[in-house]
Amino acid sequence: MQRFLIPITILMAAHALASPTEAERIQRSYGLSQESFALKMKIATTPEEKQAIWEKRPSPEVTASQLWKNITGSLHQDWTIPYSAFYLNLTHQLPASNAEVSRHRKEIMDGFEAHHLDKSNIRVFCVALTQSGSPRALPLLEKIIKKNPDKKTQGIAALGAALLLKNLGDSPEILEKRITHLRMAIIQAVDEKIGDMSVATLAADEIFIIRHLIKGRTPPEFTGTDVAGRIIKSGDFKGKITVLLFWDSKSAEIDKVIQLSNQLVDKYAKKPISIIGITPEPIADIRALQANDSIKWNNIIDAKDEIAALYRIRSRPAIFVVDSDGKLEYSGVPGSFVELTIDALLDGKVKSNK
Repeated sequence: MQRFLIPITILMAAHALASPTEAERIQRSYGLSQESFALKMKIATTPEEKQAIWEKRPSPEVTASQLWKNITGSLHQDWTIPYSAFYLNLTHQLPASNAEVSRHRKEIMDGFEAHHLDKSNIRVFCVALTQSGSPRALPLLEKIIKKNPDKKTQGIAALGAALLLKNLGDSPEILEKRITHLRMAIIQAVDEKIGDMSVATLAADEIFIIRHLIKGRTPPEFTGTDVAGRIIKSGDFKGKITVLLFWDSKSAEIDKVIQLSNQLVDKYAKKPISIIGITPEPIADIRALQANDSIKWNNIIDAKDEIAALYRIRSRPAIFVVDSDGKLEYSGVPGSFVELTIDALLDGKVKSNK
């Protein structure tokens, strides 16, 4: 008889852990840890202090593991929906090679699709899907649009689908579908909030992007001041290929971003190309980085994020490549596509729509 007691005890302990109270504690603890980390980084005064704090930053892997132990086996229950969304948020930037996390994410999406598509309390999961980076996100959001009876939930799912459709290109068919989804979002979820922004604002921004910030469009004009105090206008770059890099010290993989950007400067030093950074970083920090050659490109100091707002920047790094006629040729993140675009423009193999 005793041999059966150990497995039963384990099962009872696992069941005891599976509760919204414990999941809420895990989520709250991580949030507080993040706030404490951000505060310590803000008040740190030396690189050594910042590095020491960085090495002790909150671990999304550890929190995700704790959370998974709590929600696994209960994914069919409604209470797990917000915590499943939190798991997706925690893990979307973890390496794809993490097989355990990938398996858990699949189980979460399988459980959601099987049990929760028509629930009224899934708006937070729609947002997490949009940010998840999963190829399943768009099909799931489109199923929610069709199957969920709640109009506001449909609207939030439609906004998410419109955002993800950007990854499929700018063909007339895709653009038409994006606009249809954005109109649904505005009509059905106009007053809903995602973070500190309304659905209406986010949808209006996407419509602005379609009109001004896709390939072949003329991007917004701007004026800024560089680290030397010179006034720089976007019109100053007419006749050259222009690379606009929106970045800051908190950008994802910032060391790699700096390396790639410096390589661009070196590679195209003798070409008719202007590479300009746009950053909210303190001017003294940028001057110091330029003085020791850590960064080789000029920068506009966008302290109030006015230019970033004009270009609808929601995450950094972000890059725009503009051709010599002032038409947008590429928008995305630093990497090989930037160089391929520039090389094609220099060779005359690409010409934006006029």
